[in-house]
Amino acid sequence: MKKTLITALIAAGAGLVAAGAYADDGKGRDGHWERMDANGDGEITADEASERFAEQLKEADTDGSGGISKEEMKAFHKARRDARRAEKNPDKNGDGVVDRTEFINASQARFDRMDKDGDGVLSEDERKHHRGHHRRGRH
Repeated sequence: MKKTLITALIAAGAGLVAAGAYADDGKGRDGHWERMDANGDGEITADEASERFAEQLKEADTDGSGGISKEEMKAFHKARRDARRAEKNPDKNGDGVVDRTEFINASQARFDRMDKDGDGVLSEDERKHHRGHHRRGRH
């Protein structure tokens, strides 16, 4: 069940990433945005997208129209990128330098994320899982 949920979330995220990339120039690669926007109203709705995108569409739909415009898609992706960058940045007090405490706290948080079973030890499976995600940019 957990693997199925993770797979579905990864697929949904990939779909929104693809839609965001296609939203950039208005036309998209090979007209992908237009194909996703089946009724041609400039927004992709949950009805036009597959079911797995419905929750993310709701999150990206900041004006409450029931669909997402290209601008909303761009903003959604920018917010996600900014959040990932902020999460990875160990300079938590924003003073422009990373002190010992900030570095150690960031390292501990990274270890804790990798230690899926919480036993205080990184197994080979946990390290392999992390390496696979790190290669794909999902650190």
